[in-house]
Amino acid sequence: MKKFDIITFGSASEDIFITSKGFFKKRLCFPVGEKIEIDQILIRTGGGGTNTAATFSLQGFKTAYCGCVGKDYAGFLVLMDLKRFGIKADFVEALQNKTTNHSVILSEKEKGRVILVYREASGFLPKKFDLEKLKASWYYLAPLSDQFAKNTLKIIKFARKNKIKVALNPSKEQINFLKGKKLDWLKLVDVLIVNDSEARLLFGEYKNERILLKKLKGKIGGYLIITKGKKGSVVSDGKNIFEAGIIKVKVQDRTGAGDAYGSGFVAGLIRKNDPIFAIELATANSGYCLKEWGAKEGLLKEGEKFPKVKIFQAKI
Repeated sequence: MKKFDIITFGSASEDIFITSKGFFKKRLCFPVGEKIEIDQILIRTGGGGTNTAATFSLQGFKTAYCGCVGKDYAGFLVLMDLKRFGIKADFVEALQNKTTNHSVILSEKEKGRVILVYREASGFLPKKFDLEKLKASWYYLAPLSDQFAKNTLKIIKFARKNKIKVALNPSKEQINFLKGKKLDWLKLVDVLIVNDSEARLLFGEYKNERILLKKLKGKIGGYLIITKGKKGSVVSDGKNIFEAGIIKVKVQDRTGAGDAYGSGFVAGLIRKNDPIFAIELATANSGYCLKEWGAKEGLLKEGEKFPKVKIFQAKI
């Protein structure tokens, strides 16, 4: 019997949101010594590993997060948030002399943002990292870096051998590694999630998604998801293509929308094994995430009603 419904892998961070009408007027070029008034500052936790875990836990699944934080205040904040969302921290390690990942988001709300990123602790494997102890029905690999990224194929192959389903949302570092391999690994992944630019980096340039999907027909083991921001998403199960738009919401912040979509899709798939429902849940979860500051605050809860997006289905 599996101990968890799903275990997520990926980064954990402290996210600091700063808003000011002056950021983009000055093109983010600030003279030394000048004081810039800000309108608001907010602190949240983020990182793909914990963001996706929040969706799964809120959707009622027994969820654990595997990763590292620093032994610092930000790491403590991450651990407290895991507890708040009911996410098990059995496989989390706080590393001495390492700093928890940080993001500083300079935002003008829906108009745009610039993210200053510092990565350290989340790139390390926990010292007692042992896949044999990570018993779950699903693994969700959010973007990984450094030591974790180098173990991507090891984790995927272990999962396949032990009948654990895998969702993969690779970082650019992982993509640069994977695209140098034969595409055999695609058969080992149950859900592959990339945005439009990541899809082009991984598979090469293409005119449109239908052409790409015809090229990949027979090479994909499960679902391929391509998210396109305001243009919605395209999903393939290898035989069919599903195209969906977005739901209209008042945008506060775009941080975490991709994590909300990917985890929402997998949550929907676990619940009903129906791609239409999974796309509906993913789209709404991503939209509701946009309504609140931070990547975890607006996420849908189990049983919560949500608007349904129109989905167009066709054969590849």
